[in-house]
Amino acid sequence: AILQRTRQKYEQERQPGVISHAEEFFTTITGGRYRRLFVPMDSPSEVAVEAENGARRNPAQLSRGTQEQLYLALRFGLIREFGEQSERLPVVVDEVLVNFDPMRQKRAAEAFVSLSETNQVLVFTCHPDMVKLFTDIAPDAQVINLSEITA
Repeated sequence: AILQRTRQKYEQERQPGVISHAEEFFTTITGGRYRRLFVPMDSPSEVAVEAENGARRNPAQLSRGTQEQLYLALRFGLIREFGEQSERLPVVVDEVLVNFDPMRQKRAAEAFVSLSETNQVLVFTCHPDMVKLFTDIAPDAQVINLSEITA
């Protein structure tokens, strides 16, 4: 019982900064369906998630869309952690939300807006609906239509 409590305490309180930041983004993107990300004490090279009901899953047990959301959250966590330790670099993505359902697309766009508070964010898309999604959430976002640029 003591070992189990020690393990739980480690997994709750001693996570790397990347994981802590990623957890915030993942919780946002999934609308709270997954409330925790952690590196299991017995598998330090893996990441696990905890659902709102307490069930623990590894990435292979998640749907493809949720796996992509997890990896996006981990990238955001790495970007945020790197920016705290070093220079904040721009973030460039292309069609990153295509496999997300509409609600998670919206929440992921909100996460991008949050990330844009510390980093320059460039999102490439050919989908007008995606442009509208981002401009609805961030009306001050600058939209550049590349097809209108002349040489």
